[in-house]
Amino acid sequence: MTVMSRRRFLGTSTAAALGACGAGWWMHRHAERSEPRARYPAIVIGSGYGGGVSALRLAEAGIETLVLEKGRLWDAPDTDGKRFTKMLPADTRAGWFSAVPPSLVTSFQGFSIDAVARNSPSPQPVQAGICDKTTHGTHHVFRGIGVGGGSLINAAVAAVPTARQIAECFPDIAADEFLGTYIERAKRTLRISYRDMGWFERTPWFQFARVGREYASAAGYPVDYNGSAYSFDYMLAEEAGEVERSALAFEQQFGNNYGRTGSVDQTYIASALATGKVTLRPLTEVTAVHREGRQYVVATRSIDRWGNETGREEIGCDRLFLSAGVLGTNQILLRARETGALPDLNDAVGSGYGNNGDVMVAHWLKNSDPAGTQQSLLGLINLDGRADTENPVYATMFSLPLPVETFMLGYYVMVKTGDRADITYDRASDSIAIDWPALYNDHLIERTRTVFDKLTRVNGVEYRDDIFSGEIFAPNTVHPLGGCVRGEVTDAFGRVKGYDNLYVNDASLIPGYLGCNPFMSITALAERNIEAVLQGRR
Repeated sequence: MTVMSRRRFLGTSTAAALGACGAGWWMHRHAERSEPRARYPAIVIGSGYGGGVSALRLAEAGIETLVLEKGRLWDAPDTDGKRFTKMLPADTRAGWFSAVPPSLVTSFQGFSIDAVARNSPSPQPVQAGICDKTTHGTHHVFRGIGVGGGSLINAAVAAVPTARQIAECFPDIAADEFLGTYIERAKRTLRISYRDMGWFERTPWFQFARVGREYASAAGYPVDYNGSAYSFDYMLAEEAGEVERSALAFEQQFGNNYGRTGSVDQTYIASALATGKVTLRPLTEVTAVHREGRQYVVATRSIDRWGNETGREEIGCDRLFLSAGVLGTNQILLRARETGALPDLNDAVGSGYGNNGDVMVAHWLKNSDPAGTQQSLLGLINLDGRADTENPVYATMFSLPLPVETFMLGYYVMVKTGDRADITYDRASDSIAIDWPALYNDHLIERTRTVFDKLTRVNGVEYRDDIFSGEIFAPNTVHPLGGCVRGEVTDAFGRVKGYDNLYVNDASLIPGYLGCNPFMSITALAERNIEAVLQGRR
C-alpha cells in the first residue's frame, strides 16, 4: 500500500479539484494564449553570487539559459548623471519601494538618519531601489535587490574561510579542495583585489583602520587584510584625483558608481551574456512554480522601475535553478510546497535558518587616536579572532566618513551562533515570516560583549550608544543563511530531494553560520555545485 503524506494528499486533492471544477477555465485561458509558451533548457531565478555562477557555467556548457531577476539592471545613469544615489542624504534609489533609506547606521550624536531623509525628500517617487530591509519581530534583514544581488551593496570584504570553518560548515568537503580549487576560481572571476601595504600604512583614508588594528592588538587579536571586490587600483587613482571618487566619496551601501569591478553584474553575469547563450530579464518576479509533465513552469510578473505592472507570463524549462537569495528561494519553495504545486518537497524546507552571527557595535576612540576626517567605505580590514575555539569572532572595522572628527570606530561583527529559526509561509498574505525569538539576539549580544568588553577596557574607551538610535548593539542581519540546507533539502550538490532537475544554488544551502563574510564561500560552493551537476557527479 502506498503511504501519502497529508501535504501531498492536499496538493493532489487541490489538483483534482482544479481538474474537475476548473478545466473549462484552464482550456479557455490556454485557448486565448495567442503564442505558445516560451521554453528554455534552463532557467535561473536570481542573479546574485549563486545565480551568476549558475548562468555562466550553464552558458559555457552550451545550454540556453534564461535569468530572471526581481530587481533592476543598474547599467544606465539617472537624471543626475549617476547610476546610484549618494548615501547621505539618499534618494529613493536607495530602498526597494521605500521612501526612507534602509540604513545600517541609524543615528549620530542625536541626529536620526530617518529624520535627515524626511527633511530631504527625494525628487523621485518610491521605486525599485537597490536595498531592501525586512523586519520579522526583532529580526532585521538587509539584502540587495538588482542584477548582481548583494554584490552591489555589500562591503566587498572577500573573506576566505579557515580550514576549521570549512570543516564545521561543510564537513563533507576537504578544505584543500574548497580553498585550492573553488575559492581560487571565485577570486579570479570576481577580480578580487589586494591592497599595497606600503600605501595602506601611510594613506589618511585608512587612519581609522590603523587605529583599529592597534586597539585589536591590545586586546590580543590580529587583523585580516582581506581582499576586496572593490578595485584598489581604482582607489589609488581616486586618492590621486585622477578619476571620479566612489569609495572615497561616501558610497557603498546603496551602490558604487565606480570602482566596484568585482560585482556579479560586471563579472559572472557580463561574461554569461557575452556567450550569447543567456537571456536576462530584470524587474521580473517569480510568483509561482509548478511541474507540468517533465518540465517546470515558472509564472512571472514584470514591472517597470516605478512598480507599474508591465506583464505576466508563464515560461517552461527543463532545468530550474533557484538562486534568489535566502528569502527569495525559501519563499518560492515554501509557496510551492504549501499550495501543493510541488507537494513532494520535504519538511526541511524553511528550517535551519541562521544569521551568521551578525551584530553591530561601536565605541569611542581616545583623543590621542582620532579616526581622521577622511575614510574609505571599501577595502576594509577585520579583527580576526577565528582561532579562539571558545568564542570565535570576525569583525569588519568601519568609521563614519564625515568631514569632521568623529572619534568613532564601528564593527560589523560575526560571532558563533547555534541558534536556528524556521521560515514559514502564510498563504493568505503570500509572504514568509522568520520565527526569530528575541532570545537569539541576546545570545549574539552576549558573545559580542565578551569580545568588546575586553577591547574597550584594555584601550580605556567606552561604548557608543548614539550610532544605533540609543542602543549599543544592533543585531542587523546582512548575511542570512540557510532554509534549504544541503544534505537536508538537497543532496551535496544542490539537487532538491523529491524532484529531478530542480536545484538550489545560493546561500540557502549554508547551515545558518559560517563565521566570516560569506560571499566568497557562497560563490565557491556554487561553483562546486554547478560543476558537479554538469558533470553528472554525485
